This record gives sequence, C-alpha cells and structure tokens, in this order.
Amino acid sequence: MPEIKLKHVVSCSSEDNTHKADNLLSSDTYRKWKAARPGEKQVSVILQLEKEEQIHSIDIGNEGSAFIEVLVGHSTSVKDQDFQVLLVTSSFMSPTESRNGTNTNRVRFFGPSQLVKATAQEKWDCVKIVCSQPYSKVNMSRFTLQTRMHHSSSPAQKTSDKRESPKSKPEPKPKPKPKPKAKSVEPFNRILEGVVFVLSGFQNPFRGELRDKALAMGARYRPDWTPDSTHLICAFANTPKYSQVKAAGGVIVRKEWVMDCHKTKQKISFKRYLMNGAESSSESEAEEDESEEETQKAVLALSVVYVLGMTSQETRKTDCLPIKVFILFIFDCFRVEMESRRKKAAKESAAVQVKDEDLYGGSTDENTDAEEEEDKPIPELPDFLTGKRFYLYGKFPDNQKRQLQRYIIAFNGAVEDYMSEKVQFVVTSEGWDESFEDALMENGNLSFVKPTWIFAINDRQKMLPYQPYTVVP
Repeated sequence: MPEIKLKHVVSCSSEDNTHKADNLLSSDTYRKWKAARPGEKQVSVILQLEKEEQIHSIDIGNEGSAFIEVLVGHSTSVKDQDFQVLLVTSSFMSPTESRNGTNTNRVRFFGPSQLVKATAQEKWDCVKIVCSQPYSKVNMSRFTLQTRMHHSSSPAQKTSDKRESPKSKPEPKPKPKPKPKAKSVEPFNRILEGVVFVLSGFQNPFRGELRDKALAMGARYRPDWTPDSTHLICAFANTPKYSQVKAAGGVIVRKEWVMDCHKTKQKISFKRYLMNGAESSSESEAEEDESEEETQKAVLALSVVYVLGMTSQETRKTDCLPIKVFILFIFDCFRVEMESRRKKAAKESAAVQVKDEDLYGGSTDENTDAEEEEDKPIPELPDFLTGKRFYLYGKFPDNQKRQLQRYIIAFNGAVEDYMSEKVQFVVTSEGWDESFEDALMENGNLSFVKPTWIFAINDRQKMLPYQPYTVVP
C-alpha cells in the first residue's frame, strides 16, 4: 500500500534543537522528534500532506511517549475544534515502563478497524499528532501514514491498454464533464445570493448561528418582512410572522434548507423544504392542541428511536438504567417545551386582540430576538461523546454516578456495565488504583479520567480535551 507523502511541518508546540519535528518528514527510521525540555506533559505537531488523502492505516514508531493520539483536518481549518479524531488516544508505554525507561521504542500498526470509521472514510490534508507522557521526557519518531489503493489494475489490463492505444486516445470525448464542476465551483459566499430572509420562532444561540450561516452564503437578513424579502425561515407554523407572510403570499421554508445548503456547499431548491401550515387561523384552540400533540409525538418518537437504536446495536447485559435516564432527560425537555408553548399561546392571543385595533402593533413587538426566544423548537441533544465508551469505576459521592450516566448517554456516549475491550475511558473519583496498570497491559487504549471532565463538558456545552482531567499515579 503506497505511503502518503508529508509535505512540511505546519506548527509544533515544542522541539529539541537537534531532534526537530522536521525529522518526521524523513523516511529514515533513526531520525527522531523530541520535546525541547524534559518533563513536558504533552506536545503536539501538525503536518501538511501533499494533497488530500483517505487514510487507510497508520504506523507509529514511538520514542518515549506513553500515549499518542492522531487527529486530521483541512488546511483551511482555523480552530483546533475543526480537527477530527482519526485514532483515539492509544497506549505505547505503561506507567511502570515510563518510570523505568523500558520499551521506549515500541512500534504499533493501526489498521482500518482501529481507526474512527466516519473520519477514515473522508479525505484530509492535515494530520495532528498529540503525544502525552506524564512521567518522563516526551518524544516520538517514525510516523508513517498509508493510504487506500484506489486503482489496482492487473498486468493483463495494462498490456491490453498498450495494444489498443488508438482506442484509448478518442476517450477524451467525455470532457463535457467539467460543466457540472463549474456549478460546484461557485463561491461559497454566493450560494444564496439574491435571497433576502426573515427568521421566526428560533431561540438564541441557534437563531444567531442560523442567521450567520445564511449570511456567510451571500443571503441578506431582515428583522421583519419587507417588500424585498424572499424567504421566511420558520420554526413552526403558528408564529405571527408566519401568518403575515402567508397572507402576503411569501415563501415559507424550514431551517433545514439553510443547514443543508451550508453542509453541501451548494444551492438546493427550496421547494422540498416548504413548510405546511395550519388550515384554519380562527380556530386557535385546535391549533394549540395540534401543536401540543405534534410536539409530544416528536419527543416520544425521538426517545423510542434512540431506545431501539441502543437495543439493536448493543445487547444490554443487565439493567436499562441509561435508557431510563435518557427518557427522563427527554421528558424534562418536553415539560420545558410545553410550558414555553403555553406562555407563547397566551401572548399570541393577547397580540391578536391588539392587531384588531392596530395592524402593526403585533409585528413591532416581535422585532427583538429576546421575544422570539419564547418560540422554542424541540431541543436537539448534542453529540459530544459519539463513539466513546465509558466504564464507571469505584464509588462516587452522593448521586454523582447517576449524573455521569445521564450526561454520557445524553451526549451520545455509551456506558459499559463491565470492563471490556470496547471501553476507552475509565471514570473514577478515587484516584489511581494499582489494578489500572494491569488493565493497561490488557487494553492499551484505556484512559483514566476524573468525573470533572464530563461535568465540564456539560457546563460549557462543548467537547473538551480529556488530558487535563487524566488520573495519574
């Protein structure tokens, strides 16, 4: 399998004067990359590939690191959060080996089954290597990537191609294919050029994110419906702006139109995203009942789909506590949603009375983002812990264990009932245990973390690196 060629070092957090990060670009196995000072806990380097490649497997030759993690990204990425995990943190030395300085040059091969499947299926042109060593000097060498061989033509095919050279020359006829490329090459900031949109029924911060995505694609924003407005992006059908735009014959679409255009980086026809409105605007009570039933069905469907998915993918050995916790979390969100809907319905009924007296009284009240925060959509659960498996070890104070299970499941992680090869993170509040060294020898991919990592992710509502929360001897 051909090796991927490394072009240059983009950045490096630390390097020795002799053993620089540029040594990773060489094919010589004796060349090493080492940290500048002994005792550094963690160092990282970002390498630029010659072109975008799909990474099939990785060879890593170690030089004293206890743990190594590999992430990938694009050269256009600006933030660290843009990098995706390709190889989860893997163990190269046990704590005992690190302290004694033995087995420092272990070489490990990671095949397709050991890489994160979703990440390995895409192409990347940047690689970030993170080396950790809580016990001694951090360094690393002989880092090699391998790419999938896309074209594997046999010798017979090659000879036939040479013999039939006249036939191969006329093949340039399919050159009209560049035409569709011209459409996809359209600049990202002009995808929605000519679109003038208005938002209704969205809550911040999602409202701001949706607006920024549309503006980034060349659309223009209006706080209220104006004669030059072209699209109303609406959360649901019973907002005042929805009624105003429907009466004016404007186009009303769902938020997925903007999100899909942003994701695919091309303009998609809005017709498939048109919003189906309520038939009767006079029967407000019937609309309230329907909206409550629809919300309840959506929430119940979400919980049922998740439970079925968990059951089909994993055979649950003992209790179903994570599923119960998840359902409780869903219904907590459902209660909050119902309360906000009732408040909104009361406010809209008052607004209807004002509109009978003053046509513009209701619309001017809705210009601010603060009032539109009342129109809450069904909350979407974040997936910070997708693909990560946890084992809760030892005793936890109060109801901390139940909270950990609830957060892990809510963030799309998995809690194992017993220690197995699938476990990637052991969460413990009791500090380092002697049995952890034995566990590392059995499963080199284990990481031991404190509960504060999970709680910090929940508090800040974003994925955080686990290294600052690592449990060490």
